[in-house]
Amino acid sequence: MKKWIVGLLVAAVLAVCSVYVFIPSVIVVSSVRYVRSYQNTVTKVLQDSALFNKWWQANTETDGKNFSYKGFDYHVFRGLSNLAQIQISSNRLSIPSMLISLNVYLDSSALQWNTQLQASANPIDRIKQYNEATALKESMEGIMDKLKKYFDNSANIYGIEVKEIQAKDSLLISTKIKTTEYPGIAQVYQQVQKLQDYATAQGAAPTNSPMLNVTMLGKNDYQVMVGLPINKVVQQTADIRIKHMPYGGNMLTANIKGGSYTIQEGIKKLNEYYMDSKRTSPAIPYEMMITDRMKESDTTKWETRLYYPVM
Repeated sequence: MKKWIVGLLVAAVLAVCSVYVFIPSVIVVSSVRYVRSYQNTVTKVLQDSALFNKWWQANTETDGKNFSYKGFDYHVFRGLSNLAQIQISSNRLSIPSMLISLNVYLDSSALQWNTQLQASANPIDRIKQYNEATALKESMEGIMDKLKKYFDNSANIYGIEVKEIQAKDSLLISTKIKTTEYPGIAQVYQQVQKLQDYATAQGAAPTNSPMLNVTMLGKNDYQVMVGLPINKVVQQTADIRIKHMPYGGNMLTANIKGGSYTIQEGIKKLNEYYMDSKRTSPAIPYEMMITDRMKESDTTKWETRLYYPVM
């Protein structure tokens, strides 16, 4: 009988000791996700309270003050530098946490979310806290999965889907004119026709759609450059020049469907993406006019592909 009592006491002592061995005095809860976004992009979202709160509203439940997900409430404070402060609470805890963006490589970054609980000296409470931390980790992991999906698609932040490709059009002819206002369709296609006629006269053929770049040099001063990819080298003239682009060079690109306003907004967004990338550009950006705008009067059907050379 005494042996049974001693055995039970020993087992109880070992069980209590195991709680302190396997559950540390500080319980760390963390989650990491790698995302296909520049660190500057992620940081911009974390710092933009309106944009970040909009994401939370779309992916969690809210009472207007806190956001709820899988049994826990999250109160998001304004982001500081590359991190956001998030207060986590439930019926049993209230703890601060940090969501941090870290640079990984070129267009990739990492999101790291950390918090910790101070474990109780009472073994029963300590076990409850461990279970609470396990449930919290599950909640945080679910939120991080949603954040990864959001940051993996550039359209969620910039309104356009940006991809990086390698250039295939390495040879083109170009011409440029100056105008006192933003060029109209007729002006642009007059230059396109000039290039097409010259290519034909030189025995060359277009290999892709015509290109366009419009640069505002000052008030009432625009430089309009039109290009046409061709299949062979031709003679240059005073106003028609040969341009060589590195074959296989890196290009940021986005497809746009719509008229002039939509295209201009797309150019602004692609430029914003480029600025966030902190990369350099060896050449000017341009738009490729997939749809012949002289033949298609319905601007909602215009298809345009934007390009931004990068290194």
